[in-house]
Order: sequence, then structure tokens, then C-alpha cells
Amino acid sequence: MPVENYIDLLPVILLGVVFFGSAVGMLYWSVRRGQLRDFDEQAKVIFTQEEPEGEISDLFPDK
Repeated sequence: MPVENYIDLLPVILLGVVFFGSAVGMLYWSVRRGQLRDFDEQAKVIFTQEEPEGEISDLFPDK
């Protein structure tokens, strides 16, 4: 590919830089907010009194 045609890749390169920057920003945000600490405790947040941990509440019908 001749050097003159590399200018056609500039939008793709800029878009990649923007996506990379936003990914780094989101990782920084999640570390600052403590989202990446204590994964075991964070996994239990979705359980409530109606659906306690370890109790099967959803079943597929028998065929």
C-alpha cells in the first residue's frame, strides 16, 4: 500500500484511539469506585429474600 493511501485509515485509527481511551477511562472509574474488589461479595448482591442464595427458583418444564 503506498504511503499516499494511509490517510484513508485515519478515521479508523482515530476511532480506535477513542474506543481505547474510553475503555481505559471505564477501567479507571471502576477501580476508583471499588467495583473490582471482593468479587465474591459483589456476586451475592443480586440475591434477595424472595430468591435466596442456593435455592433453585427457575426450572425448565419437563419434556
